[in-house]
Amino acid sequence: MQLRFAMCLHNHQPVGNFDDVVEKAFQDCYLPLLEHLGRHPGVRLGLHYSGCLMDWMEAKHPEYISRLRDMCSRGQVELLTSGFYEPILPIFPRSDVKRQVKAFSAKLARISGGTPRGLWLTERVWEPSMPSILEGTGVEYAVVDDNHLALAGLSPGDCRRPWLTEDSGVPLRLLGSMKLLRYAIPFHGVRDVMSMLKEMAERGDPLAFYGDDGEKFGVWPGTRDLCYEHGWLEEFLSSLEHAEWIRCITPSEACDEIPAGGPVYVPTASYPEMGEWTLPAGARGEYGRVASAVSSAGGEGASFPFIRGGFWRNFLTRYPEANELHKRVLHSYASVVESRSADAMRHYWRSQCNCSYWHGVFGGLYLPHLREAVWIELHEAERAAHERLGDLPVVHRGDIDSDGSEEILVITPRLSALVRTGDGLSISELTALAPGRPPVPLGHVLTRRAEAYHSLVSDAPAGDGVRTIHDTLTSTEAGLASRVVTDPWRRVSFRSLALPPGDWKGRWLACSSGLHAFRCIPGTVALESDGDAVAVSARLEAPCGMASKRIVIGLAEPFIECRTSFDLESGSAGACEVCLNLLTGSEPDRSIKTGSARALPAGSRGGGRAARIEIRDGWRRAGAVITSPRMLEALHMPLESVNRSERGYERVHQGLALVMAQEPGARSELVLRMEISIS
Repeated sequence: MQLRFAMCLHNHQPVGNFDDVVEKAFQDCYLPLLEHLGRHPGVRLGLHYSGCLMDWMEAKHPEYISRLRDMCSRGQVELLTSGFYEPILPIFPRSDVKRQVKAFSAKLARISGGTPRGLWLTERVWEPSMPSILEGTGVEYAVVDDNHLALAGLSPGDCRRPWLTEDSGVPLRLLGSMKLLRYAIPFHGVRDVMSMLKEMAERGDPLAFYGDDGEKFGVWPGTRDLCYEHGWLEEFLSSLEHAEWIRCITPSEACDEIPAGGPVYVPTASYPEMGEWTLPAGARGEYGRVASAVSSAGGEGASFPFIRGGFWRNFLTRYPEANELHKRVLHSYASVVESRSADAMRHYWRSQCNCSYWHGVFGGLYLPHLREAVWIELHEAERAAHERLGDLPVVHRGDIDSDGSEEILVITPRLSALVRTGDGLSISELTALAPGRPPVPLGHVLTRRAEAYHSLVSDAPAGDGVRTIHDTLTSTEAGLASRVVTDPWRRVSFRSLALPPGDWKGRWLACSSGLHAFRCIPGTVALESDGDAVAVSARLEAPCGMASKRIVIGLAEPFIECRTSFDLESGSAGACEVCLNLLTGSEPDRSIKTGSARALPAGSRGGGRAARIEIRDGWRRAGAVITSPRMLEALHMPLESVNRSERGYERVHQGLALVMAQEPGARSELVLRMEISIS
C-alpha cells in the first residue's frame, strides 16, 4: 500500500527582528530550502509564511515571491493562512481575528491563485472555541500536533488521518503533526527517517503528516551545514521522489482523500514543551519530577500526553509585562475600529505578533528589541486612530490590565503613560511621542524573575554542532551563574521606597531584602485635571511608615512630576526609583550623567549627590532629565537578565535602574520632575 506523506513547513520572523538577522535566515534557510524544493517537483507540500516575513520578502526579495508563485501555479506548493502577523489567535477579539485571517488569505490568494483552505495555528495554541473563531474565514482545516489528538482520547495509530471537531456546530478538520517525525527530521539520518516512513507504509497507515518549523532547515544551530553542506535535504527530497511506496501530497489533498474521523474534542493545548514553559518556576520542578517518573515507568508513549503542564494564557500571569502589553492592545481596539483607518489597523495587527508575549527556549519576551517593536506598533496604531478621531489628549481610568486595581492611562501628542494605582502610583508604560518620529518606548523594562532553568546555568561556554530545542543548553559566556538575580519588585518608574537605617546602597545594588516599596491604601486614589495636566494622588503605606503621593502628567508638554511626603520611622529615608529601557548598556550613545560628573555608559554602576540627572539615548534620539529642588543621593545600575535562547544561556540588558534618596528623616518631602525629550 502506498503511503500518503504530507508536509507543512512554517516560516516566521518576528516583528522588530534585526534586518541582518532576517537576511541571514533568508540566505541560510528560506532561499536554499525553496531552491531544493524547486529541483524536486515530485515533492508536494504546504508552506506557511507569517505576514511579518512575507512583508519583508516582498520588500527585500520580490524574486522569491515570484518563484513561490510559480511553484503554487504548478501545484507543488499549497500556501496556508494564519493571523496576519502571527498572533496567538484565541486571546484577541473574535471579530478582529476573523478580519485579519481573511485579509491575510486575500494576500496569499494573490500569490497562489486560490483562497487558502488550511491554517497554521500559531505555536499550536489551541482552545476549544477555535472552530467558531474561524467561522466565515474560509479555513477548512488547522495544523495541530498529534499531542492535541491524544488529549482528545485518540491512540497514536488513530492520529494518522484527519479528524473533525466542532464548536457550536461549526466544523473544522485537524491534521496532527507526528512527534516521531518532528524529532527525527532533520536530526536523524535520511535512511532512518525513510525507515520510519516505510514501517508506516507496511502497516497500512493512511497518512504520515509532518508539520514543523522551516527554520529547522538552516537557522537552528548547525542545521545549515547539515542540510546543505552535508546534503541531508537533497538526499531526503530525492528519497521521497524515488520511493515508489510513498506519495507526497499537500495537506488539503490529505483532507480530501482520507475520510475524517470524529467528532473529537481537544482541550486547551499546545505542543508539550509549551505546556512546561508556561508553568511557574516552582511548578516546573514538580512537573519535571512527575514527567521523569512516568518516563521511568515506561509510560512515555500512550500516557505521556496527559502530563500536560500549563495553559498558554498563564504567561500573562507569570509576566505582568506581557499582560500589560496584551491588555493595552485590547484596550486600543475600540479606537482603532472606530477610526476606520487602514494604517491604524495594520499597526494594530503587527502589535499582536506573539513572540514578545511569552518565553520558552527562544528569547521572546526577554529580548528588548522585540518588546520595543510591538510597543511601537501599538503606539503607531493609536496615533493613527486618534489623529483620525481628533480626540487627543485621552485620559482613561479603569482596570485596564485586569489585575483588580485601576490604572490611569494618559495619551497626548507628546507622551503615553500608564499610572498603576495598585502598585504605589508607579508608572510602567512611558513612551515619548513626536509628530513625524517613531515612538520611543522608554518604560518597557523587564523585571528579572526566577526561572526554573536558572539552576542549570553553568559557566561552560556553548559548543558547536547540531542542536534541537530539546538538547541541554550551555552558557554563551563565562561567569553567568553568578549573574542570576531576582528583582525584589517590578522594575517600573516613580516607585516610592522606604530605606531603613544601614547600608541601603549595598542592599539596593544587590537587590536584597530590607528595602520596602510603598503601596496605595485602597479608597484613597483621586484623579483631577485642569486642562494642562492630569494629577493622580493617593495615600501610601509600607512596613516602616506612611506617605502621601501626587503624580502630575503634562497634557501639553511631556513632563511628569512626582511629589511624595514621607512619614517614616526614625533613621529611615524616603526614595524614588526610576527604571528606563535604553535597549543596551554597552553602546557609547546610551549614557547617564549625575550632576556635574562625567556621563557614564548606561550599563555601568555609579552615582553621587546631585539635583540633576541626565539620561540620553543617542540612537533613538530621546532622553530624560530628572531634577529636584534639593540635593539627593543618586545611585544607578544596569538590569541584566540571565535567560535562555536558541544559542544557550545568555546575558541580556533589560534596562537602567536609578534610585534617588533623601537624607534620613522622619518627615520629609521628595520632589522630582522628569522632562522627556525626543528629537
